[in-house]
Formats: sequence, structure tokens, C-alpha cells
Amino acid sequence: MNELSLDDRFHLLLHKKLMNKKGGALRQAKKYYKDQYRKTGIIPRPLLLVEQGIMEGRRCSGRPRSLDNEARKRFISMVKASCDPSSREFIFITRKARTIKNYHHWLESELKRPVSIDALRRLVKRENLKSYLTRPDFEEDVTTAHCFSPVPVFDLIQMDGCRFQYLKIKDDNGYWQKPQVIELYDTGSRYMLVLDAFFSESSLNAVDLFTQFLLSTPFPQKRFRIRPDNAKGFLNLKRAFNAVNLEHSVPRGFHMDADFSRIHAPKDKAHLESSHRSLHNFEIRIIKAFEDRIVKTVPGYIFKPGKKEIITVTLLDMTLHELRASQLIQDYLHEHNTTKHYFSENGTISAWIPKQKFNKFFQTQKNPVIFEPQQVRSYMKYGFRKISATVSAKKMIRCDNRIYCVTLGAEAFSNHKSTPVKISCYHDKLFIFEPADNGILLGEALLQKSPEQTVTYPAMDFEKSEIEQIIAFLENHSMIIDRPLLIETHNKGLTLNTVQNIVKRNHGRYMAYRKKISLPDHVKGVAVFNAFILDCQAHLRREPVAPYAIHGEV
Repeated sequence: MNELSLDDRFHLLLHKKLMNKKGGALRQAKKYYKDQYRKTGIIPRPLLLVEQGIMEGRRCSGRPRSLDNEARKRFISMVKASCDPSSREFIFITRKARTIKNYHHWLESELKRPVSIDALRRLVKRENLKSYLTRPDFEEDVTTAHCFSPVPVFDLIQMDGCRFQYLKIKDDNGYWQKPQVIELYDTGSRYMLVLDAFFSESSLNAVDLFTQFLLSTPFPQKRFRIRPDNAKGFLNLKRAFNAVNLEHSVPRGFHMDADFSRIHAPKDKAHLESSHRSLHNFEIRIIKAFEDRIVKTVPGYIFKPGKKEIITVTLLDMTLHELRASQLIQDYLHEHNTTKHYFSENGTISAWIPKQKFNKFFQTQKNPVIFEPQQVRSYMKYGFRKISATVSAKKMIRCDNRIYCVTLGAEAFSNHKSTPVKISCYHDKLFIFEPADNGILLGEALLQKSPEQTVTYPAMDFEKSEIEQIIAFLENHSMIIDRPLLIETHNKGLTLNTVQNIVKRNHGRYMAYRKKISLPDHVKGVAVFNAFILDCQAHLRREPVAPYAIHGEV
């Protein structure tokens, strides 16, 4: 560099000095150094120091630091001592009065010379002194405005869904779709109670997971809140919650309060929302476990506040059933519950293992409520789509141009006028509910005629009513059923046991009667059923049933 001319050396050093600056800072510094060089004809000292690798502002200029060591050390000691009541180095200053302006005044008075207040502000930032300036006067002054408050174990159960981001699998129709997990989560212990994969947050899927929740754990004899997301599919759970309470709630004991989160308020279930980050990380482990089933990768998008980000989505040649059967979802659930996590409560960080804290709570609980599979099976009836309808005074319901007869719960409907209800279709019958948002199941209705075309519904293991069992028994004996007539006879006191005895006693006569009729089989079936009804009516005349006992035992 000594071989260069003075001008060339100046421009080279100026370039090195300004190469990391941009915008206004670059233009201002460039003009300053050029003006100095033009006026004096000498390369400014900050540029000469660039040859030694000295690039910092004041060191480059050669000027002394704004704060010498004495002022810097005294200011730091003032700040630290003023927030400690036991310190003798400086008086105790209340938090609201610990301002840099006050310290600046005391420091100038003590040193008897001017001190740059801007330099003190930079020193506070550089030495991390803000924590001393904002330290509360008393321990109980700690603000909790932006902190989670502790919640007792099993006081608040959160429920929400989370759609996968990085993978797609095939749905029942063979289309690529991202699976979605729904989970229930105890806020107090951070214990994840249930986790399962679906394709949507539908009403049926929400009720399915709710029944898994009832079977997953014992329930304490206490009042607790359950907080699902305010999604449309979850709102139907109000009916299931009400049904559980009507059957199992007791005073000062088990009771489930519906405490739905507010619309567009993810902070209402922030504990559960924050766990979704680790769930998205878990997706990559699923992809790795099924790497032999990777079909291809395609671009996808995720949306974060203010921006749209491109990601890679992996297509796996597998079904939802295979994903569930792989136990990877349950492995994630077990890993979450048995691993030590760090949580923030009241502004302090605590660590615990969710399963240990959850189990410790139940060690002190007496007579917990335990649900059996046969108790929760009927709650799945609450999961189907509901529409408005009316039950006529004759206990009939018209739906999709078909007539249904009420078979269960007929006493709940008026004999004088129509009753508004909500109904759900399932195969050839209807589930009848109260019209309110949290209305419970009132009864069932059967189609007047056997359906000619069957609609596909999810397979459910519902217990058949007595009239359904009677219909199935008679159809096995090749009878063509007149459902309204059979329902009317059943309401007069006909039971399954009676039907079996009548058919057994008259089986030979029915077979002989069938052989005498030279007509098509369906006509023979109708004739045999009519003969069976006559036998039933004769039996009921011999054993009259009191009117008040028609629909059940007294």
C-alpha cells in the first residue's frame, strides 16, 4: 500500500472503511472523510487506523470514550445498589424512580463534571442493567399480566385439533389429504389424555374422541371445566356433556362444565396450542418411519403472521387406518407424558413430568368415576349431523319424503300437537333430540318401510332396541314386516320373549300355511306376518296390560 499514490491510498482506505455501511450512514461518512481530505490534503486518522484493523467508531476517530472507567463503574454500582434495600453503597430507590435521568444527575454531582446521558443509556443496554432498573420493590409485586396462572390438576381440560403440515396420505376416496389430530389436554399437569388422527374436526370425530376420553382415565369427584375449540364440529359436544352430567353428576362430586373457548381467541387454550410445535416436528419422524412408502414430494405453503412460506410436503402411500395401526401417534402421546418439560407459571420456569404430576393428584382422590365401554357407546349417537323436524301428534316424523314411526320415547311428545325436535339419520332410523343447543337424546324412530336403497354410514356398535330385535327375528323367519302395525302391537305390550314363544309354538302351522299359498314369496311373507299378528293380538287379549304400563315397567 505504501507504493500507491496518496489519492489512491485514500480511496482504498475509504472503501474499506465504508464497505459495511449502507444508506444514509454511508453517504454521511463518505462526505465527511472526503471533505476532510480535500481541506487538509492529509488522510484522516480513522482511515489510517483501518490498516491496523481498527474499525470501531471512537477508536477509529482517536477520541477518548464518552464514559471513562471511573464514571462507568460508579454508574453500575449506583444502579445495582439502589435496588437492594440491604446495600450500604447507595440509598434504596423505589422502582418507579429508578430513571437514567436521576442517576445522571447524581453522577454529575458526585464527579463534579458533565457526563453524557446518551452514553449512560448505551451502557444500560450493553451491560444488561434494565433488570435492575425494573426490579420490583417487593417479591409480591411481580406482574402476572403476560404470564400463565397455575391451574389445579383436572380443573381445566382443553380440546383442540391440529392439521399436519409436512405430509399427506390417502383418504377413503383415494385423494391426497393432510391428516388432522385431535387431542385432550389437562392444563394443570400438562398431561395429554387422548390423541387420535382424523381427516377433519367433524362432529362425529369430536364425539368419537370424547368417548375415548371418558374411557382413558378415572374422573375425580369434583367439578371441572372442559374447553373445546369453538369450531363448528366441537359445538355439538354440548349435548354429549349434558347427557353425561344428567346420568353421572352428583352434588359436590363429578360434574363437567362446558367452557368453550371464544371465537378467534387461541389464547384461551394457549397451553395446548404451544404443544403443536413439537407435534409438527413429530411429523418428520412419521415420514422417516414410512420412507419406503414415499410417492413424491410437492411444494406446499404455511402461513405465518405477515408472510407466506413455501415448504415441501411429502406424499405417503398409506391410509388413516394404517397410520393409527402403526402406533406412532400413541408413541408421541407416551413420549410427551413421560418426558420432563419446562413450563412457565406466574413468570417463573418450572419443570416436571406430566404423568408423575397427574398420577400424584389421583393418589389423593377417593371413589373416582370410572366409565365402562357399554356406558359410553350410546354417546356416539350425538355425533351425527342434525336437522330440524317435528313429531306429529300421531308420533310420526317426515324426513326426506319418508315417514318414520317413533319407537322409543313416544311418551316425551305431545298427543295434541306437533313437537319441534332435532333429528339425525342413521340407516333406517332416526335419533331424536331436544331442539336446544345442549339437548339430549329423547328417543328413536324407525322407517315405515324397509329402505330399498341403503346409504353408507360409519360402522357403529349401537345396542339394538327391542323392536329392532323383533324385526330382525321375524325377517329371519321369512316374514315381510308391516312396521307401523308391528310398532303399534309392540306399544300394546308385545315383547321379544313373547314373539319368540309365539313363533316357536306356531312354526309348524306357519309353514303349512305357506305351502298352501301358490303365490310369490313376498306375498307368502305378508300372509304369514298377518297370521303372526293375529296370534299376537289373541295372546295380548288373554294377558291384558294396564294402560299406564304400556311403555315400561311400573
